[in-house]
Amino acid sequence: MTTVFKNALASNIGIKLVVTAVTPSNPTSGSVTFTFSDQGTAPFINGQTIFVSGVSVSGYNGTFTVTACTSTSVTVTNSTTGAATSGTISLCPLTTNSSARTTVIGLSLTNTTSNVLLASVQLNDTVAGTTAYYVNNIVIPPNTSARVINGGERLVLGPSTNVLIWTNQVSSLDLVMSWVEIS
Repeated sequence: MTTVFKNALASNIGIKLVVTAVTPSNPTSGSVTFTFSDQGTAPFINGQTIFVSGVSVSGYNGTFTVTACTSTSVTVTNSTTGAATSGTISLCPLTTNSSARTTVIGLSLTNTTSNVLLASVQLNDTVAGTTAYYVNNIVIPPNTSARVINGGERLVLGPSTNVLIWTNQVSSLDLVMSWVEIS
C-alpha cells in the first residue's frame, strides 16, 4: 500500500467558458482548438487540465491537457475530427486516479479582486456519469479566502472523478488544494 500526498495550485481562475467554435484536428496534427469570448488574458496555462462538456460531437468532450492558450482560445491534443458546436470549458485541478482511493484534505479559494465573487466547485464522476455541486455560487468577499475543506473535514472521491472550479468573473480566483492518494 502506497500513500502519496499531493497539492494543486492555480491562479487567475475565471468563468466557466462557453465554446463558440470548435476547430477540429486534421489527421496529422491531432489537436483541437476551442474558441470562446475574449477573456482579456489567457484563462489557462500550458500543462493545466481542463474539462470540456456539452460539445455536440462526443469525442471533443472529456479531460484534456492544455497545449496552447490565448485570451480567446485553448488548444488540446485530440484526434477527433468533424464539425461541432457549443459546449463549456472548466478548470480541472484534480482528476482522481482510477486505481487509488483519493481524499481531499484541504481546499482554499482566494478572491484576488476588489469585487464580490461567486465560486463553484463541481464533482464529475466519469465512471457513474454523474455530476454534482460540492458548493455552488459560494460568496467570497473581496481580497479574502474561503476554506471550502479544512480542519477535520474531508472529501472522499471515487475513481476517475474530476474536480471542476470556476467563478463569475474573469481571472479572479486562486486555488490551493491538498489531497491524499492511497493505492
